Formats: sequence, structure tokens, C-alpha cells
Amino acid sequence: MRTFWTLVGYEYRKIFRRRATWAALALGLVFLEVTSQISLFGGYYLDGEFVETNRQRLAADRAFAAALSGRPLDDALFDTAAAAFAAIPADAPLYQATVEYNEIARPYEPVWETLGFFFSSEELRAETTGWGQAFYSQRKAWMAERIGAIQASEATRAALLRWDSQVTQPWTYRFTQGWSGFFTYLEMIGFLVMFLSAVLLAPLFAGEYARGTDPLLRTCRHGGVTLGLYALFGTTTAAVMALTYGVEAGDAPLQLLQIGFAYPLTLGQAAAWGLVCVLGGCLLMTALLLLASAALRSAFPVVVGATVLLLVPMMFDLDPTSAPLWPLLALNLLPSRMMKFENIFCPAPYDFFGTVLPQYVVFPAAAILFSLPLAALAMRAYRRHQG
Repeated sequence: MRTFWTLVGYEYRKIFRRRATWAALALGLVFLEVTSQISLFGGYYLDGEFVETNRQRLAADRAFAAALSGRPLDDALFDTAAAAFAAIPADAPLYQATVEYNEIARPYEPVWETLGFFFSSEELRAETTGWGQAFYSQRKAWMAERIGAIQASEATRAALLRWDSQVTQPWTYRFTQGWSGFFTYLEMIGFLVMFLSAVLLAPLFAGEYARGTDPLLRTCRHGGVTLGLYALFGTTTAAVMALTYGVEAGDAPLQLLQIGFAYPLTLGQAAAWGLVCVLGGCLLMTALLLLASAALRSAFPVVVGATVLLLVPMMFDLDPTSAPLWPLLALNLLPSRMMKFENIFCPAPYDFFGTVLPQYVVFPAAAILFSLPLAALAMRAYRRHQG
């Protein structure tokens, strides 16, 4: 056993003694942290005139949101938001520059934008009430139409309608900008981990073959590198995002980020599932990398192939209302597709002979099921080289 851990430690020390490894880690961290803050650089301008810095605007938005946080998005709040924006002069060339917007309407802007998903500004200016009831009725009809248009089985459509009916109404208002950024950067973290895994792991089999030191690889568990990268990038970015935007809103419905999602999840639950799905995609990519590295004698084609596998699937998408659902479901089982926010929670679940499961359940399960035989094939390819 001591020899086992000695050899495992040897392999990991070899990875992390490379200057390229530490340079890649440093560049990855800098890239994630800078990009997570890039929207706060600079200032907010109206008609070419400076108004405030982006950080000052974020602070003001958070203060406005704190005053409304926890209130239900019902008739009372929607009516108040509609009335506030109706107070802005209709002929104002730039409504954000008016006194009415800055002193009355601005605190309600996220509420008004939610309501505006279904209703035009002209409709909202009408002196009427009951906008909450109108909003949820309109969404119910819209969701039924969207789900009915999906080219899927009756069981799939029935499951989506059932899940959507379980979304708690009225929704609770929360400040969600930080959570929106979290899901965006979770996908970015997944891409970065997959790419760095390709750079760091691809030479391990192929490089050892060339140097004649490949027997040491029998004892190494390379999935730990991917786990380590994911933990490092994920925790540091989450900490920066939490400090910048706050962590409130974990109990808010997922629909505050995307009205068209049907699953009855809170943002906190969705974040947990998102973390699992992205990790599953990263581990599946690692298994593919190790198979390619075990089968080939050069690291270069492994890295090139991994890059193609990461990027090319993201260039294609299929509309489930204009094409059968199964090609999209098959495409989404590729590693880079598993970590995309829209793919994890969009209304395109998997139907296994009448049992309908959401993507966020299928993705990590499929990653495990695919990774196990891929790892076995990688070991077989490695042993073939040994022979």
C-alpha cells in the first residue's frame, strides 16, 4: 500500500512541478476573477453624459431591491410598478433621464421588466389593475402553447405541464443579478476545467509511452486533477461573486431568471443541480481524454481533438418545436453541452419508455454511466501498449 501511494504521489508531483501547470492555474484564476467583475468597470452614460459608475449603479440597484425583497409578485406589486412607469411622460425622448423615472419608477424596474415580458408599454400605461393575475394567466397560456408545440411524446408534454403547475405562485421578488452571473460563470468554469484538463492530462499516457515510464500510470487516479481544478475555480469564483452581488435569493423561483423554465426549483436548488451537471460533464471529458491519451502515442492530437469536442457542439442548436426532440437530447449528452444553463433547465426532458426525467437528473447519471466503460477502455488501450 505504501508503494501504491508513493507512485500516486509521484504522478501528481510530476504534474504540479511543471511550470506550465502553475502558469495555467494562475491565468485561469485571473481570467475568471477579472471577467466576473468586468461588467462593473467603467460607468453608466445617458445620451453621452456620465451619470454614475457601474459599481455605484449596482449598489443603488441592490438598495432598491432590498426594499422590495421578499414581497410577492402579485397584483399589489405589479400594479405599483405599472403605475410608477405610467407616471413617466409618454413623449419623453429618453425616459431614463426623467425625474419621474429616477424618483418614482427606477426601484420597480426589475418588476416592470418581468411584467413587460407579456405586455407592451402602451398596455401597461392603461389605468387598470390586476396585473398580477393577468401576468400569471398569460404565462400559463404561453407555457401551454410552448409545451404543446414541442415534438415530443405525450408523456413528456404531460410531465412538463405537471411540473410547471407545481411552480409556486405568486413568485417572490428577489435581487437575482448575482445568481444570473453565477450560472454564466459556472459554464465558463466548466469550459476552463475541460480545456486545462486536456492540456494537463493528455501527455500522461502518450508522454509516458514516449519516455518509457508508462508502467507508473497503472496506479494513478487522474480524475482527481479535474476535481481539484473544479473545486479551485468554482470556490474562488463563487466567493468573488457572493462578495460582489450577495447571496440572497436562494429561495426565489428559477423562473425569475428564465420565465420559460418549467421546473419547480428554487435558485439555490438549481445552483446545486448546475454544479453537479457541470462536474459530470468535466469528469466525462476527463474519461474521454484518458482514453484518447491511452490509445495514441502523441499528446498533440489529443489536445486538438478535445478542443474540437468542446467547441463544435456549442455551434449547433435545435429548436424542439420545429424538429423531433431526440436529436437535441442526444447532442446534449456531450460534455460541453451538459454544462450549459439553458440545456440543464430548458423544457426538453428525457422520456425513457414513459418515465420522464429532467435533464439535470439525466446529465450527471449519464456522465457516470459513460465514464465507467470509457475508463475501462482506456485501461485496455494502455495494456495493449504494454503488450
